[in-house]
Amino acid sequence: MGLTNFSLKNRFAVLAATIALCVLGAAVIPGITIDILPDFKKPVVVSFFSYPGLPTLDMEKSVSSRVERALTLAGKIEHQESRTVPGAAVIKVFFQPGADPSSAMNDIVNLEASDMFHLPPGIEWPFTLRSEPANLPVVLAAIAGEGLSESELYTIGYYAVRNKMGGLKGVQIPHPFGGKFRQMMVYVDPAKLMAYHVSAIDVVEAMKKSNLVLAAGTARMGGTDYQVQPRNTLPTTEEIEAIPISVRDGRPVFIRDVARVVDDAALQYNIVRVNGKRSVYCPLLREPGENTIAVVDRIYEGIAAEIPKMKERGDIPEATEVTLVSDQSSYIRNAMSNLMTQVGLGALLVAVVVFVFLRRIVPTLIIVTTILLAILIGALGFAFTGQTINVMTLGGIALAIGTVVDAGIVVVENVIRHQRMGKSAMKAAREGTDEVSGAILAGTVTTLAVFLPAVFLTGMIKYLFTPLSLAATFTIGASYVLALTVVPAFCATLVRNSVRDRNRDSSSDEDEDKPHGLYGRLLGMAMKVPALTSLVIVIGVGATFLLLPSIGTELFPAVDAGSFEIRLKTLPGTALDETEALVARIEESIKQTIPEEQIETLISNIGLPVGKGAGFSTVLSSNSGPDTAYII
Repeated sequence: MGLTNFSLKNRFAVLAATIALCVLGAAVIPGITIDILPDFKKPVVVSFFSYPGLPTLDMEKSVSSRVERALTLAGKIEHQESRTVPGAAVIKVFFQPGADPSSAMNDIVNLEASDMFHLPPGIEWPFTLRSEPANLPVVLAAIAGEGLSESELYTIGYYAVRNKMGGLKGVQIPHPFGGKFRQMMVYVDPAKLMAYHVSAIDVVEAMKKSNLVLAAGTARMGGTDYQVQPRNTLPTTEEIEAIPISVRDGRPVFIRDVARVVDDAALQYNIVRVNGKRSVYCPLLREPGENTIAVVDRIYEGIAAEIPKMKERGDIPEATEVTLVSDQSSYIRNAMSNLMTQVGLGALLVAVVVFVFLRRIVPTLIIVTTILLAILIGALGFAFTGQTINVMTLGGIALAIGTVVDAGIVVVENVIRHQRMGKSAMKAAREGTDEVSGAILAGTVTTLAVFLPAVFLTGMIKYLFTPLSLAATFTIGASYVLALTVVPAFCATLVRNSVRDRNRDSSSDEDEDKPHGLYGRLLGMAMKVPALTSLVIVIGVGATFLLLPSIGTELFPAVDAGSFEIRLKTLPGTALDETEALVARIEESIKQTIPEEQIETLISNIGLPVGKGAGFSTVLSSNSGPDTAYII
């Protein structure tokens, strides 16, 4: 075969090219994005609108419907989905497969900005980001502290942790969950309003006029221009109470005359509990296309470095505790660790089996080396095609490992057989490889044909299984090229005539045709009655179809993520405090069923430090209404 002859004539060039490809593969692989799932290449943009106090029907009519109509102008939209609850609306825009994610995001943001003046006055600016099946929070930063109020915890999460961690490469941080947003609240007394002939609208207008952010400019005095800096907002309750509302009977009416001002918090719509205590969550998201493991590592390093500095500067109280929980990268780390373990175990078993049958160390090392070479060279293929390292590509490589060694074993064994016939190393490598090249090609093509239907898949299944097929195809294809080039070159260079059977006589040819051992005798018996053997095989294969009805079907297999989730929904309209009390009882029941000591034992058994990820993380009413809760 021309490929084999070329490799044998240029053995050292082939070996040098192989080493160069392996080095290139080792250099490229660390830069490949690592994620749980492949990139689905179907952009989804999510926008969150908040207008506390607006009823559901008004929110849907004045916000959701208006925004949906405006967003139809974006290009390549497939469909839109929205969910509206009192005071909030979530709009998801799905784009057609292959649409540019950045352009999709820009279209949505620009269209929302141009439509803001049509929305109710005072509505908050929407929070918009890209969403993907794999774009879930990679880490949750739980913020707590002995003696700190919920308002202080929210302030720490919003202004300290969010600002610092948001500057890390590849990290996105939405608004925190839980806690209370600090707000000056003015509680008017209806009786006093009537006594002073003042309405609630008059109080609101007075507050607006006294809390305007305006630039005063400069004042020229003599030959100098002075910058004038006015008090735009009133920071204390006393100053707010001193705001005049109107004049009645020649006497000014102040806010303190008709109301009381409290340094309080805005109405609370969600509660976060960590290990039974109210806390604040900062979800840390991975930017689409970023390496999940690298992002998580940056978050851990950033938290470890910045939190002590912020305490030293006085940005946050000393009692602040920021704990990273729900680390989603552990699943990927375990998957990669399992793959490395499988590759190592497979290489060891292959080495043992080959050594037992060939009884030679060098041929065994050649076959084991092809596993590493095929993976490194195959990785170049899906790296340059834009694929990522995820559970599907890792699965494709794992599926290919068995096929990778087959071609190498066949070539090495046949080359050694030709050397034992008295041929030189070069001749044995050439003739031995040519003899089995057709069979190797047929075996490789039939194996790759299994992955061919992935090309014709559509929808989400296509984006799931195409990376698996490509990873397996590149790895198996690399093993075929290695078997016809590198393996013969190795054999011609390293496996010498020392394996030649010097005691070989003329009668050995006849002995080779006779079956030896148990397998040989069974094979001889089966070949004497081919019809009966074929019938037994057909019946055995056909009987397996009877088992199909008892096999279940699922899109994904069962996965032990190391946590469980309880979703509960109470009667509509249940107050948030009542839902929290119910959740507290459920948490206590779980603690009685699974004691804390047992939780720590389970965590230590899976290799995590005690306290990392242990306990309960509860989110109540995460924009789903005060009657919904999630316990993780």
